[in-house]
Amino acid sequence: MKPFLLIFLLCCTIKMKAQQKLRPSFDLTVAAGSSQGILSLGAWHHWKFGKKQRLEIGLGPRISAYSGSKKDFWTAPASISRGSTTPFLVVFSSQETQHWDTLTVQRPLVVSFNAAIQLAYRISPKFRVGVNIDLIGLSVGRNSPAIFTTDGQQQSVEAKPLSLNLLLTGDLDKGSLNSEFFLTYQLNDKWGLRGIYQFYFAEYQTRVDIQEVPEPNDRFRNKANLLGLGLTYSLN
Repeated sequence: MKPFLLIFLLCCTIKMKAQQKLRPSFDLTVAAGSSQGILSLGAWHHWKFGKKQRLEIGLGPRISAYSGSKKDFWTAPASISRGSTTPFLVVFSSQETQHWDTLTVQRPLVVSFNAAIQLAYRISPKFRVGVNIDLIGLSVGRNSPAIFTTDGQQQSVEAKPLSLNLLLTGDLDKGSLNSEFFLTYQLNDKWGLRGIYQFYFAEYQTRVDIQEVPEPNDRFRNKANLLGLGLTYSLN
């Protein structure tokens, strides 16, 4: 729970440290990759920091709709897929691919409703760079036929999206979470055009623990690397 403690402390200090409140904004993003894509809509409430008011921190809800065709989902739990389960360090730990099994979901569709945080820096009046990531929420979606593969053996199963989304860093995460690196060009006072690299965790779950070795498991994850474009609209 250490990541959440840091996020909680950050959120608690925003109102105390912010020098000027920014107007709310909305982001609409379309991103795509190999046989998969995401449409997302976020609403942000920002605060400015620093002497020159260039640093911005935002909080808000985001809806992300992920869909694909015949996508491979791999063993999700860090206790199986990674060499470490320590928060943050898990990102840099070894990938234990010999323990990975594959769930090929035929028609994945996941809609996630998450609270998110955003950090941005205004490098000029026209350009702004930043990153955002989902924190916690819920997912709904389509049950789909899938093919489970282990040691060359295949089995037909049915899978559904995992309901709970929770940021715990790396493969410790649960559910479907969206994150973006972006560059925004301000077209005018209200509209901005965004170029985006998007990293999305989509997670499906089987009805029973279909993976047996090295431990029982029913969770499988697809890590989507996508490029996209978006629009930002600021109120007032």
